[in-house]
Amino acid sequence: MNKIKYVWEDFISNFLSRRLLVFCVFQFYILHYYIHSVKQFSVAADYPASPWILPFAGQNVYFLFVYGISVIYFYSNIPFMQRNEMYVLIRQGRKRWIHIKILRIWLSAVLLSVIELLLSILPLFPCLEWSTEWGKLYNSLAMTNAGLEYNVKLSFSYELISEHNPLITMLIFGTILCISTGLIGMIMFAVSICMNRTGAVLIGTFFSILPVVFANLHLYQQWISFISPFSWLNLLLLYGKVCENAPSFFMVIIMTVILSFVLSYISLKRIYLKDLNWLDEE
Repeated sequence: MNKIKYVWEDFISNFLSRRLLVFCVFQFYILHYYIHSVKQFSVAADYPASPWILPFAGQNVYFLFVYGISVIYFYSNIPFMQRNEMYVLIRQGRKRWIHIKILRIWLSAVLLSVIELLLSILPLFPCLEWSTEWGKLYNSLAMTNAGLEYNVKLSFSYELISEHNPLITMLIFGTILCISTGLIGMIMFAVSICMNRTGAVLIGTFFSILPVVFANLHLYQQWISFISPFSWLNLLLLYGKVCENAPSFFMVIIMTVILSFVLSYISLKRIYLKDLNWLDEE
């Protein structure tokens, strides 16, 4: 019980930070930018908005880019070698220390995903209606050209609305959101242990740019979809609507599990060989 309490306190003390505040500001701004036009149409058409709007934001490549950059910034203190961690590592040992930091990465990914969902709902007030259906608003935007007339900045896929239940869609999207966030954190952690923090941030930035690259090259270089975690947030990709050769939802789960074990193993082996450099910062 004391170990669980320590892990939780360690996680909370590092999660509630200036980086989290910046993440929330970035995400609220980009979500408000794209959702505000939807709310304007909601007022004009007198149709309330259901809270299931985030999967449509995931189809926008620039939203994916900003989300990726926000995640990279949040994980920018990887490999968590602030000077106050020196005595923690000595007391715990390197193996246990690595396991706790990996757990921190995944707990952060879960809470960041929950925060993202809540931030996507806030711009819809006071037009929000709690419903288990997509609602007339999103159906109208999917089946008519009203979005063009009202300069709606999000694309509402008729295939997504007609073929998939909103609750299941949100569950799948939330899972992918958590997976892509945590996987990037794991990649950055392994790179920072093997190289340095600068290399980890550069690699993370590369992955945040990949959705833009894939959006422009997906007709010719479909393999990019397999190495672009943030592109998986476009559910149409996982449903095979963007290109023929793309990962499915279950393939993404399998790849994430395998990569997590491989990255954990690499981090654990490398930590015993690395000369640790401690940083005088938060």
